[in-house]
Amino acid sequence: MKSTPTLGILIQGKVSEWTKDIIHEYRENFPTAEIVLSTWEGENLENIECKIIQSKLPPIPESHPNTVNYQIVGCQEGLKNIHSDVVMKCRSDQFIHNKSIFEMFFQSCPPEKIMVPELGTASKIIEHRTSDFCQISYREILLDYWNNIPLYTGIPWEESAKYMTKHYVLNTKNDNDPWKLTLKKYFFIKRFHEDFQIEWEKLNLLDNYKETYDLSYPNSATIDN
Repeated sequence: MKSTPTLGILIQGKVSEWTKDIIHEYRENFPTAEIVLSTWEGENLENIECKIIQSKLPPIPESHPNTVNYQIVGCQEGLKNIHSDVVMKCRSDQFIHNKSIFEMFFQSCPPEKIMVPELGTASKIIEHRTSDFCQISYREILLDYWNNIPLYTGIPWEESAKYMTKHYVLNTKNDNDPWKLTLKKYFFIKRFHEDFQIEWEKLNLLDNYKETYDLSYPNSATIDN
């Protein structure tokens, strides 16, 4: 008889005004889940009630500054310290409100794939790009995804989510098939609002993020898994 997979939640990023409440909601919604916050040295950890991993901030590429290396290091260090069978990797400034998100993963996502939200993913406009807002998969698959990504040097310029997914598919998996095939081979897409029920601090509070979201991510692409 197979045992029920254990559940883990890896929250990655700097501590925001929302982080404490996010952790509290996850404790209520997923009472048996192992919860780990992977954040940075110097962050205010007052009232943070879960296991905490603090790392040194990695360098920001000078030629094309972005924070992709923050996510790479944060996820690598977090996954070292979480030991559950299935892990939801998410952000410290975003709620995943769906109480049944793990049930959705087990019922619909093939076990060899990573379940991700639709946000500029299913449209296939940008090759080798999946939304990095949340990933749910077996820990060994996420280790395969994150532990093999080198830190970004800034040359050539690539959007963060594309840099990571492209490396996983082309280098880790050594798969040069067309993107429309490899997307379906390694990832499983569910809806951003209806399925993941994501609430994002920046989208709620900052007008420039709202404008970018409305223009770039109409969230209307047909999902074809």
